[in-house]
Amino acid sequence: MYMINSFSYLPPAVYCKSSGIPTCTTQQEVSFNYQMKYKLLNQFDFSNKRVFLRTDFNVPIVNRKILDDLKIKAHFPTIDYLTDKGARIILGSHIGRPNLHAVGSRESLLHKNPDTDAKIIFTYLKKLYRDKISFIDTGIGEEVNSCIKDLPQGHILLLQNLRYEKGEQSKIENEKQEFAKLLSSYFDIYVNDALSVCQNRDASVSYLPQLSKKATIGFLLTEEIKRMEKLIKPELPAAAFFGGFKVKDKIGAFQKLLGKGFEIFIGGAMRNPFLKYQDYHIGGSTLDPGCDDIINQLMDDFGDKIHIPVDVRVGRMTGKEKTEISNIRFVNFLKNEEIRPEEEALDNGPRTMKLYKEITEQRGIKTMVANGPFGLIENRSFRFGTFEVARIFLENQHAFRVFGGGELNHGFNLFSKRFKIDTKTLGERCYAGNGMLQYIANDGDLPGLRAVQDNQ
Repeated sequence: MYMINSFSYLPPAVYCKSSGIPTCTTQQEVSFNYQMKYKLLNQFDFSNKRVFLRTDFNVPIVNRKILDDLKIKAHFPTIDYLTDKGARIILGSHIGRPNLHAVGSRESLLHKNPDTDAKIIFTYLKKLYRDKISFIDTGIGEEVNSCIKDLPQGHILLLQNLRYEKGEQSKIENEKQEFAKLLSSYFDIYVNDALSVCQNRDASVSYLPQLSKKATIGFLLTEEIKRMEKLIKPELPAAAFFGGFKVKDKIGAFQKLLGKGFEIFIGGAMRNPFLKYQDYHIGGSTLDPGCDDIINQLMDDFGDKIHIPVDVRVGRMTGKEKTEISNIRFVNFLKNEEIRPEEEALDNGPRTMKLYKEITEQRGIKTMVANGPFGLIENRSFRFGTFEVARIFLENQHAFRVFGGGELNHGFNLFSKRFKIDTKTLGERCYAGNGMLQYIANDGDLPGLRAVQDNQ
């Protein structure tokens, strides 16, 4: 059993210097209750070593302004630990989905996707790390190599968005390999600190660890794996709240959790194909196409464990970006009410959420997971369902609770601000949305994690 550093479950007096997030200063504070597959930070000597730290700084940015910095702050315990140990840190991340192949040049890429520029992240980090951090507007090349050679101990170099390099997401195997090979020549130790990227086959995630001299995982990724293991080996009875849109993205996790004894509670646009299965009239509500067979099979196999809304809040969406909403009303399917063709279901209704709450109370749920918002949370009129999921989490302090996914995290943050409570009382936050689902669906066998395991 390995002993690890962490930033959860620690005495309140010990905090990450940069963020105020609890962290550790010794090597023997938290232990896992299962066999780890990875070498951990405390097993390495980082003094004067060049360390490539794969983070996930893919945060919401509009007009070069960061809207939510929690995902960035989550990496601070690992960054601070490495700086304290005298490492020379190379930070690598992606931001957004810039497509270099589509636009042809980096200049065009920056012009069309200004909010994917890693310099925005650098400006944010510079306020915290001051003269200990620098930025370079590229990811590979002699200039990068030279900057790393001159990097003092305990200092940080942030690379430009890795997806600006054609090798990062190339469909040509040799291009990925060459990019990873060149990048690996710049450092001594590879550290992955983001579950949210581990399902990707990007060069910096799935190729680079295998070409590195040594590979390990950071504090954030260690904690997220620990949470995920408690979901794939749950204490029953267990409940999963699934919102969001694409059924196909969640189907693997759906099936795995149902097979492990979870009951599923449906919200968001996820509800629409299930409502259609019930022969309810769903009007103009969004449907993930090609899901009928999947839904039919799920309901045949697990119908008694899948809970579908009995009422919804609907509205008519108009305008160029469909941001204007009118005719807001409730539709109760138990009263044979229908959604009109010009309307869309945009939130779960009160009867549904009361029913969900009653079921979880009756079952005495011991494990809870939530992924995806239950309504159109960017509009105040459709936050009820998501807020009620947060309330269910809040009122089940005895249960192990994990919530994740960008929009759901935002929804829980809104709930916390609205009712002036600490988000920590809602459970444990996972910064990986799809990564969480993929971990569950594949029992932890993800390309990025496998690559680190292979280098042990």
